[in-house]
Amino acid sequence: MRLYSLSVLYKGDPKVHLLKAAYDVSTFNFFQRSSVQEFMTFTSQLIVERSELGSRASVKEQEYLCHVYVRNDGLAGVVIADNEYPQRVCFTLLDKVRERLRRR
Repeated sequence: MRLYSLSVLYKGDPKVHLLKAAYDVSTFNFFQRSSVQEFMTFTSQLIVERSELGSRASVKEQEYLCHVYVRNDGLAGVVIADNEYPQRVCFTLLDKVRERLRRR
């Protein structure tokens, strides 16, 4: 079980903006790390762009599962994990991040 990325984005009009992201690319070869991180950033932005406001979804991309939650106000969170990572845990994590942002 591995969690690779947690991103917070804003779905604006006309494009998606990355607000903050954390990555764990330590399991990848040193020379692959930057391209894997770019892939995760691009995939997160693309998934949020294609998601409706107020929706939750899980999308399989290559060997990863991308869990996305887009609020009605356009604030979105994306977790990228392996196939073994529980979906429920990912959405709970996204809810906690959302609550922290709401309090600020």
